[in-house]
Formats: sequence, C-alpha cells, structure tokens
Amino acid sequence: MLNLVYGRAGSGKTEFVFSNIKKLTENKNSNIVLITPEQFSFISEKRLLKELGEGRIGCVENLSFSRLSNEISRLYGGDRLPVLTKGARAVMMKKAIQTVQDSLVLFNKNTENNSFINSVIKIYDEMKSCRVFVEDIIKASDSVDKEMLSLKLKDIALIIEAYDALIEGVYFDSENELTRLYHKLVNLDYFLGKTVFIDGFSGFVAQEYKIIEVILQQADKVYITFCTDNPESSDENGMFSYVNQNIGILKGVAEKIGCEIESETILSGNKRALNEELRLVEEYAFSNIVEEVQSIPENINLFCAKNISNECDRVSCEISKLLRNGCRAKDITVICRDLDKYQKELQFSFSKYDIPFFNDERQKISSQPLIMLVNFLIRSVVYSLRSEDVFSLLKTGLTEIDDNEINSLENYAFVWNITGSKWKNEFTESPRGFTEELSEKDKNQLIKLNENRKYIIDIISRFKRKCASANAQDISKALYYALIDLSADKKLKELAITLDKNGKSFLSEQLERVWDLLMEILDKLAQTGGSEVITLREYYKLFALMISNEDLSSLPEGLDNVQLGSANRIRCDNPKVIFIVGANEGEFPQSVISSGLLSESDRAMLINNDFKLYSYGKALNAQEMYFAYMALSSAREKLYVSYISGAQNNSESSIIRGIRNIFVNIKTQSSDDDYNLDSIQSDENAFELLASHFNDNNEFISSLKEYFSLKNNYKSRLEAVSRLIDNNEITLNDKKLAVDIFGKDMYLSASRIEDYYNCAFRYFCKFGLNARPIMKAEMDPMQTGTVIHYVLETIIKETGCKTLSQLSKEEIVILVNNALSDYLKNKMGNSEEFTSRFKYQFMRLSKMIVFVVLRLSEEFSQSDFDAKAFELRIGDTQKGDEVDSKVVNLDDGGSVRIKGAVDRVDTFEKNGRKYIRVVDYKTGTKEFLMSDIINGLNLQMFIYLFTLAQSESEYKGISSGVLYMHSSRRVISLDRNDYNELEKAQNKDFLMRGVVLNDEENEIAKHMEHNLEGRFIPVKYSESKGFSGNIITAAQLGAVSKKVDSLISSMGINLHSGLISQNPANGKNHDKTCEFCDYSDICKNRKEVFERTLKDLSNPDAIEEIVKETENA
Repeated sequence: MLNLVYGRAGSGKTEFVFSNIKKLTENKNSNIVLITPEQFSFISEKRLLKELGEGRIGCVENLSFSRLSNEISRLYGGDRLPVLTKGARAVMMKKAIQTVQDSLVLFNKNTENNSFINSVIKIYDEMKSCRVFVEDIIKASDSVDKEMLSLKLKDIALIIEAYDALIEGVYFDSENELTRLYHKLVNLDYFLGKTVFIDGFSGFVAQEYKIIEVILQQADKVYITFCTDNPESSDENGMFSYVNQNIGILKGVAEKIGCEIESETILSGNKRALNEELRLVEEYAFSNIVEEVQSIPENINLFCAKNISNECDRVSCEISKLLRNGCRAKDITVICRDLDKYQKELQFSFSKYDIPFFNDERQKISSQPLIMLVNFLIRSVVYSLRSEDVFSLLKTGLTEIDDNEINSLENYAFVWNITGSKWKNEFTESPRGFTEELSEKDKNQLIKLNENRKYIIDIISRFKRKCASANAQDISKALYYALIDLSADKKLKELAITLDKNGKSFLSEQLERVWDLLMEILDKLAQTGGSEVITLREYYKLFALMISNEDLSSLPEGLDNVQLGSANRIRCDNPKVIFIVGANEGEFPQSVISSGLLSESDRAMLINNDFKLYSYGKALNAQEMYFAYMALSSAREKLYVSYISGAQNNSESSIIRGIRNIFVNIKTQSSDDDYNLDSIQSDENAFELLASHFNDNNEFISSLKEYFSLKNNYKSRLEAVSRLIDNNEITLNDKKLAVDIFGKDMYLSASRIEDYYNCAFRYFCKFGLNARPIMKAEMDPMQTGTVIHYVLETIIKETGCKTLSQLSKEEIVILVNNALSDYLKNKMGNSEEFTSRFKYQFMRLSKMIVFVVLRLSEEFSQSDFDAKAFELRIGDTQKGDEVDSKVVNLDDGGSVRIKGAVDRVDTFEKNGRKYIRVVDYKTGTKEFLMSDIINGLNLQMFIYLFTLAQSESEYKGISSGVLYMHSSRRVISLDRNDYNELEKAQNKDFLMRGVVLNDEENEIAKHMEHNLEGRFIPVKYSESKGFSGNIITAAQLGAVSKKVDSLISSMGINLHSGLISQNPANGKNHDKTCEFCDYSDICKNRKEVFERTLKDLSNPDAIEEIVKETENA
C-alpha cells in the first residue's frame, strides 16, 4: 500500500518518517528500509542512531538507490564486469563515435572535440535515466516533422547503439545500474514484507520509478514524502509544479500495477523555524499573497556588496561573529547557485578569517601536481621537447631537481634559446650569455646544468623509446616506470609526510588518493585502448579526455565545519543559520536554457511526440524557484541574504524582492556602512579595514594603526600602506643598512652615475637589490654595438689611423670581414652551436661597418689626432687596468671611485704639450646637450676625459674634447636616385656630436678637421660667420670637471642617506625613462610618481650656468 505525505519545507515530513520508524522498531518490526538521496545518507544514519540507539538501528536498512544496488549485489551476487569510470566512459564513447563517424550525417565534423564527446555522454545519460532506448529514438526520428531534429536523433541513435555494442560483455556502465537493478529486483523478493520509507526527493527519473514500481508491488507499506502544499495543483509555473508533476507520475505507476493509495497526509505549519520571521519568509517569500510586516526583522539580514570579494568577506565576518558568540560551525550553511563562481573566493575568505569549512563538491584532478607531471611528460615527447613543457614538468616539484636548480636551468634555456632538439646537446656556453671565455664559476655551473639536463632528458627519451610501436598497455606501463625514474612516488610520499606533520592530514590523504586514481586511470587506458599499436599523440588525447572527466571527492578536515554547497545539490541538516550568496536576478534563481545536442525547440517537439526527456523551458525555471525556496526555508534561527550591486545584471533577484515584500521596512546593509568593532573578526580583516580607511581621522582607525605598529608581522605592511596612501617618497630609513647595501667606499662604473640621476629608485632595484633582467644571447642593439666596437678597434689597431686613411674600399671590406669572423669565433663562445641563420645575420653587419670604417678613413685623412688606445680600462692599475680611477671623497667619510672603459683615446702633441680627446662609438643618434651635465646625465665621457687628463699615466694632458661617433646607419627616406640628398643626410648622421676645446684661433679644432667644414666634428668656420659649433674653453672645462665631481659626491651622500625616491628624469632626450624601465611594474603600486623635470638650455647657456654654479660654490 502507498502512503503519500505532503507538506511545505519545515512542516515535519522527515520527522513524520523517523517517528513512524521509531514506532515500528518499538513494536519489534525489523523489516524497515529507508531510502534517501545519496547526499543525505550520512545525515540519515546520524538521525537513526540518535532516534533508535545502537540496539535498534540494525532494524533499518539506510539506503540510497545506488546503495540499494550495492546491497542487492552483495546479497545475491552481481555482474563481474569491470565498471567504467567517468574517464573510461569518455574514452569508450570516443571510440564508439569513431566507429560510426562515416555514417553520421549531422555530427560528422568535430567528433574529436572533447566538448562534443561530453555532450554525447550527457545525452546518453539522459536517455538511459529516462528509459529511452535506441528503438525509441529511431521511432521518434521517423515521426518528427523537423528534418534537422530527425537527423540529430538518427546520429544519436547510431552512437548510442555503437557504444552499447562496444562495452557489451566487456565493461559495465554505471548509468545502466538502475536498469540492471530493476531487472534483478523483479526476480527477487527483497522488499517482500518490508515497510519502506522514501524521503528527501523532489522527484524521480524513469529508472527510479521502475524501482519504486517493484517496491510498491512487494512491500507491505510504502511511505513517500513530497515537498508541496497542494498536490492537486495544475499550475505549470508554480513553485511546486515539478514536485506535483512527479506525484502525478507516481500515482499513475501505482494505478497501473493496482497498488492502493492507503493515505494522503498533508502536514501543515512550520516546525523548523524557531521564530516568526523565518516562518513568514518560508510562507510568503514566493507567494502572490503577502502579509506585510512593519517591524524591522532581527533574524533576517540583507547585504548589498560591491563585488564578489566584498560579498564573501562580509559572509566570513558575520560567521566569525556567530562563532564567537557560541554558534557551532556545523550549524552554519552557505548556499549559492553557481559554486564555480563563488568557491575560490569563499575558500580564500574563509581561510583569511580562520573559518573551518567543508564543500562536498567533487574536485577536478587536472590541477593536481601528479596529474600535471604525467601530462607534461607526455607533452614533452609529443611536442618534441618544447621548453615550456619540460619546465612545467619540472615545476610540479615531483622530480629530483630542486627549485634553485630549475631556476638556473630555466635561465640558461632563456639566455641561449634552448628548446626542442637543443635539449639533447651538452650545454657548453656561459650561463651569462656571450663571453670570450668561460670563468671557473661558469664551468662549475655548466657541470650542474648538464647533470640536470641529462637527468630529465634521459628519462623523457627512455619513455619515448618505450612508446614507439606500442599499444595503450605498453604506454601505460612506460608512464608508470617513468614516474618511478623521476622519483615521483618518493617525492609524493615525502610531501604527504610533511603535510601530515603540519596538521594537514586531509591533504596528505588526498595525495595518496590521487596516486591511486592515476594508477586506475593508467589501468583503464590500458584496458580500453585495445591491443593495436597506438601513437603517443593519440594516447595523449585519450589521457586528456579521461582526466577531464575524472574528479576527486573532498574530505572534511574535522567534524565541526561550515557547510558550503550549491542549491541544486546541497542537503542541509537543519542548520541554525543559512547564508545565501549571489541573489542577483538571473543568477539565483538561475535563468536556465536547455543546452547540449537538443535545443529547447527540439525538446518541445519531442514532448509533443510522446518522447519524454528531462524538463526544459518553464519547467526548469520552476525547478530553479524551488531550489531558491528550499534554500530560504532551511534556516532554524537566522537568515542572511546577499547580492552584488556591481554585477553584470545588478538587479536583486526574486529572493530579495520576496523578503522586502514581507518586511517592508527592512534595511539593506552595504559595504559603505559605518565600520565599528563588530567589523573586526581577525587580524587580517582588521588590517584590510584599516587599509581601506587609512586616511579617516577618528579614534577607531588611530587605534588600529597603533595596534598594528606594535605587531612585528604587520609593522612593515603598515609602513607600506602608509607610504602608498600618503604617496611618501621611498627611503631607506636605516642609514647603516643603506651603507651596507651600497658600500661605504663605492667602486662604480661611470654609467651608474647616469643610472642614478635617471631614477634613484631604478638604481636601487638594479644595483641595490641586484634585480636585473636576464638577457638573451642574441644580436640585439647592445650586442651589435659591442661587435662594431670590436671591429673598429681591431682594424685601427692593425692599420693605424694614417694607413687606414689610405686603404681602398676593397681592402677595408676584407679587414671588416676578417674581424667579424674573428669575433664570431673567439668572442661569442662556441660558434659551431649557432644556426646558419644566426651566422648569416651576423655577417650582414659587414656592409654597415664597412660604411663606418670608410667614414673613419676620411676623418683620419683630415685629422692630426692619432688613435692611441682602444677600450682603455680605467680602474685599478694593480689589477691590470691601464689607468687608475679618480677618487671623490665624501663628507661622511666614504668615497666614490669610478671605473670604466673608453672606446677610443686620441692624442695630438704640439709644442711639447699633449692634447687628449675621448671618442665614444654610438649606435644611436641622440642629440648632445650640455644641459645634461647639469641634470647629472651623460657624464660618462667627461669623467673619462678628466680622469685621463689629470692622471699620472701616459695619457695625462690637456682636455681637448668629448666626441660621440655614430657607428651604424639608419634607413633614410628619399626620392629615387636623389644621391646628393642621400649624401647630405648621411653626412649629417655621421657628424660627430660633442664638444671641442676652444683655444687661440681654435687651433686644436683645426687639428681635428683641417678645413673646419663641420663634416666630421661639431665645429665649423666660415669667413662670414667665423667660428661656430660646440666649443668650450679650458676654464669652462675646469668648471665642468668640478660640477661632475659635485654630482658624484651628491650621489654618494644620497645613497648613504637612503635616498632612493621614484623621481624619474623627464626632458629632452630623456622622455621615456619609465617606458623602457625594467622595474616599472613596481612603481605601479604607488599612487602617483612625480617626474623630475630636466633643465632645457642651449649649450652656451648650460656652460654659463655650470661656470656660475662652480664659482658660487
């Protein structure tokens, strides 16, 4: 006999069930079966133990439909076929599709796509649960009027038939479990004489109805509960319409088999809610008839969040208050509709507030380190040792190579562009890039790099060999042995032990389960892959498909946890407090449209042809309203509902509107509400609140500042926030630390002076923190400049200036090519390793350099200055440098010494006096500005000039000029055959920039360019205009020398004082300081960076200002 029990949420349906079970056991009845949804099994077990005690709990079989199947197999035996896992099902479905691919009409394209395979699995599952068979599908395809739908159904039928044939007698698909259970039950008397209670279901699928049919035929009494207050309602859009539809189906089943309906009980009243406010929400939130309440509710809270992070933090804050006031975590449940959207944010927020939680949703395994290891091991072979795959493999942490060694390996691969087959060759180049010879440090690094390279490549290569001409079983075995070779099993065990020791036993157990699951996956791939030879690429597709379909259940960390779940899946155990998040229109309740292989219109047409599948359209929306109703009605004491104001669809949903319709004066809290002591539930959230309101001038914020200033682990963070919000300049407050970082007596390259005056903070990052970017070993502009310097130096050394001026172009071409070949062979490491393309591009420099040398040849024919030194090293003569650097003493007792190398030093002697000029080869065409000196920029060549002129070396003499020679050609746009204009443009480009000594009658300038036409040096003479250009007197050069020393001294004192502010230079020639800065991302964390505007003066005005400044000093 069938007994139906109806009632709204909280009306006591489950209480009715357990009360009757208790009475039956008290009357010595032990033939009782309780069937609940799978998620409710544990809760039911606890309730039975509580109601019946240990003595009588054995009288009741606590089952779900799947557990009922297991029980029948245990008692009466079951099929011995291996059960397909989710991943194995996907692989077999892929194979089934492949077998019929040529016969498919509509779905004959993109069949290899994983999303298509998963869509087929979804429709297969739906057909099976609705007891729709292949013959039913074919019949429907013949009866529908829509040709496209007919073709769809025929293709679906072909695939399902192929899949069933493929697994028949070999594997068992769990989607057929209930059908198999039904066929078993009809031949058994399992339910004979039993009293069966079915509780907690909102409805059933066709397979389950067939099970219930057997139960009704065999059992003495059957009690089934439904959540509805009007089972006879015909409203198709009502909140309980889905439930009522299922009641109608159940009654039809009972009538068909002649089972009498003994009773229909409608329970009334809300026995769950412990206050009137929650009772009103349950009754009227989704009702057309509303009872308005004027008072502000005490147990219902609405919150409007700015974003999802703000919403989750608010939930965490309120939960922390509840826990602090004595509520148990297990009495709190958080419900959302889209768990994928909220899961990570909630988990992060819970961890921040130290809230224990449990989410019983199954987790994808694709991000597990062990799975990623296998994934990238296969990819390393399939994609021919692509570096990104090799390093992704190593970074799983499950190999013998530690993090530091991985970083070194990755740096080397970046510098030398190691990928593909290059991994198989021994590393022979310097880890630093292009170098003339390997240092001892380089050699030692290479030994370790090659050890690690060989370790990983040998394992990958061995795995590759085993996979050649192999079947799926062979490849699975090869993968297992590769894991052992990598020591992945040992590393995983070590990690598990560490986690266990740190109180993370649940994560430790999870690692063990992932290993077991991977072994099962490899085993299933071996079974389902067949005995035929398969390529590793095809195996990888199957592996990826299987991984995408496998998941892992979560294990609770303890017994007292906040429960987190999605509204359509969660089963609450009468929690005291419910939090509903994401109550936005279209999100919760969710706006649902049928997706997959069958559209809404397809399903509507099938229904009209008596072909019944899952609900669609309005029925789905009614189900969504039911989910929302159940969530709203689950709390016993308090209800919190939140939504996001800035969401894509930012209007509040029917959940919020329903509550407002009842409590017309309810207040909606927001993140803009005043903060107080209740807003603080943990140090972390208190600090976030402080950071958000740092500039508020009140006692509360001042107290927080004082509190965190006394906590060592927050002190530096507090200073960082203060600096950011107040936009304070960055300084090193500890002067001793500043001196330790930069050194009391600094020994710097001349280029560092410009680095500092370009931006002190960039200098700190680069030379204080030594955070420098790794440079690729390639022909970039910097490397090109180095090559040009070498060639010019080599040729001038070999020929001398006068001889060079007399050589033909053909002779110069030979010299240039010889020098380039020598550089490639002796200065760039092992040139045999370079590609033909690289060597070709390198030798293409010849044409450009020949042009430069020809230009030099012309200049030397016009000059009495002779090149005496190339790459002249200034530093410490006791360490092999040619000239000692100048020492600038600092007022604080420290000093600065400048080292460097001068591209070329030219000298000229007259009347027993030696004149010195320095020449710098530049690949760029930056304008020379004397105002740069005032701004602390472009000092390098002046430092070299003054150091040489004032030294005790052979280069001591009179400072005569600083010149910058352009050493590369640019593209010039001109009309075709306009050779005169081309020559003019080239002459302009190759006119040396800089400044030349202005002595009596500019004699020195004439010795640099005899006719002073301004073709080679930046000085010219004409009868009408006299002398013009960049000239400077000896006295003025003396002033510049003092200015340079002053700038070096200021830099040293500032660094010792910790002055490293973010004030980048901005002016002529220096307007892109930040654009090309390697550290610009760091500065983005500052509210505003103030640029230092450079003085922009003409060269004469700049010289005059320098003179005045030094005179005043």
